[in-house]
Amino acid sequence: MASPASFDGLNREELMQKVVELQQGLSELSVKVDGVKGENTQLREENVVLKDYLNNLMAKVGKMSNLGSYAPSRVMIQHNPDGAQSVLVNDHIGELTAPAMDD
Repeated sequence: MASPASFDGLNREELMQKVVELQQGLSELSVKVDGVKGENTQLREENVVLKDYLNNLMAKVGKMSNLGSYAPSRVMIQHNPDGAQSVLVNDHIGELTAPAMDD
């Protein structure tokens, strides 16, 4: 930023040019701040969606019985086409899908 002393000795036209330059700089900074605010708002909204998704997922996992620290046997694993539903969070994040079980 220019100090007040740097404006001493400038004629009216030069001062007006400096004012216009400073106003343009302020305008550019305002646009950048608005852009960052918009991104921040979008990320906060996405965060809410992700929290809801994780809370729902954890609630479903909590209701599952026979969950232990060992892997399920091959007999217990059945192919369920409706088991892994993809959920479109938004265009920025994409889809979230439950991991597929390897055969």
